[in-house]
Amino acid sequence: MSKAEVRTIRVAAVQMESKNGLIDTNLQHATQLVDRAAQKGAKLILLPEFMPTGYIFTKSIWDGAEPTKGPTIKWLCENSHRLGVWLGTSFLEADGEDFFNTFVLTTPQGKEAGRVRKQRPAAFEAYFTKGDSGPHVIDTEFGKIGVGICLENQLAYIPHMMHRQSVDLMLMPHSAPTPRHSLFFRRKQVEYYNNTLRQLAARYASLLGVPVVMVNKSGSWKTPLPGLPFGQNSTFPGLSTIADSDGTVKAQLGSEEGVIVEDVTLDPSCKRHEPPQCYGRWAWKGPWWRNIVPLLEAMGGLWYSISPQRKRRAREISSAGTRT
Repeated sequence: MSKAEVRTIRVAAVQMESKNGLIDTNLQHATQLVDRAAQKGAKLILLPEFMPTGYIFTKSIWDGAEPTKGPTIKWLCENSHRLGVWLGTSFLEADGEDFFNTFVLTTPQGKEAGRVRKQRPAAFEAYFTKGDSGPHVIDTEFGKIGVGICLENQLAYIPHMMHRQSVDLMLMPHSAPTPRHSLFFRRKQVEYYNNTLRQLAARYASLLGVPVVMVNKSGSWKTPLPGLPFGQNSTFPGLSTIADSDGTVKAQLGSEEGVIVEDVTLDPSCKRHEPPQCYGRWAWKGPWWRNIVPLLEAMGGLWYSISPQRKRRAREISSAGTRT
C-alpha cells in the first residue's frame, strides 16, 4: 500500500465457544458464525486463538493437535474461497517432534496468505507447546497485517515489532479465560485482567495508528487445575473488539457468543512515527503479580524440552499428515 493510499475494509470478529479436542464440532459451529459475518459484508474475518483445538492445560491438549495440512487448514481454505473473504484462526500444529500454536490467514482464492507461530507460550502453555520467533507479519493486497497471539500482545516485543515493520492492520486472536476468584486472584486482580482485554484493541490502535481486531472466546471453561487461579468453573469473558486507527472503539461484545462487523480505515498518515514506550518485558506498566508468568514459562519450557511423550505424540500426528 502506497503512502498516499487510504483504504477502507470491512472486518469482523467472531466470538465463540470451543469444545476441548472436538475439532470437527468446533469447525462446524464456526462455519455458521463465519457465514453470518460474510452476509454482513465482512471481507476479513478473525476467529479466536485455538478455535478448533479448545484450551486445556494437560497433556490431553495434544489430542486436539493437527498436522501442518490438517482439517483446520482445509476448512480455512474452503470457506475463505466459498465466501470470498480473508479468514484467520490459530490451531495446535504438530510438526516433527514439536507442538506449535500456529495462526493461519487464508485468501479469498482459498490459498494460504501466511502463518504466524506464537513466540512465547503463555504461563502453563509452555508445558505443552513450543515458541517460535518467526515472522509476525503477513503481506496482503491491502497492506501488512500484524498478528499478536493472546498474551504476546502484553509483551514489549510485539508493539516494537509492529512499529518497526510498519503494519497497516493488526489482528489479535485470544483464548483468554478469566481467573477464578481465589486467595491469589482477588476481585481487584480479576477486574484488572478483564479491563486489560477490554482496552487492548483501542490501546494498540492509539499506540500504532492502525486498525485493530481483537477476538476472544466466550462460554464456560473447565480444565483440571484444582487450587490454581485458572481451573474448574472458569469462563471466557469475550470482550472482542474492533478499533479504528484513531483508537475509537467501533464495536465490542460482552461475554456472549456473537459476531461484530465494522468498517475500518487503513490510512498511512495516521501511523505513529515514534517507537512505542515499553517497560522491560511488558508493553505497559502493570501489577507485580504478572512477574510470576515468566517463572511458570521457564518451568514449563524445561518440562516440555525433556518430555519423551511430547516427542512421540507429535511425531505420530505430524507423520500421519504426511501420509494423507
